[in-house]
Amino acid sequence: MTDLRALLDAGLRPGVYRWRSALDAAQIGRGVRTAGWGFVLLDTTRVLDKAGFLDVCATAFDLPRWFGRNWDALADSLSDRSTGEPEIVLWDGWRQLLDHDHDTVDVALQIFAEDATESGQLRVLLREAEDVPDLVSDLPIV
Repeated sequence: MTDLRALLDAGLRPGVYRWRSALDAAQIGRGVRTAGWGFVLLDTTRVLDKAGFLDVCATAFDLPRWFGRNWDALADSLSDRSTGEPEIVLWDGWRQLLDHDHDTVDVALQIFAEDATESGQLRVLLREAEDVPDLVSDLPIV
């Protein structure tokens, strides 16, 4: 947790990052909230497609009931919920989803990156195990 705490204390910039960690999500959430940041756990370990991903997003981000379950609606809903306050999104299971539906992960990463740039709020951590090779080479490892 100290590595993440150091990143937060240093003011991790908005964006999408690969993050290698074996810490429990609940511990991470407590640590992030203790540091004064918002926290969202996006767990797609059992998701196989776009529809499942959007369902998980609706719950994880506490999106409104009118959320339309499409890419434009996700982008709009993330923008609408933005407070400008820093928020860590821990995305567990992204690699499993990538194995089943590469396009869904690709579009989701584009939306997250765009929202991070526009709102200055999101810091999305794509969690990986320590022994996973670098497959998303254009994202920094934190």
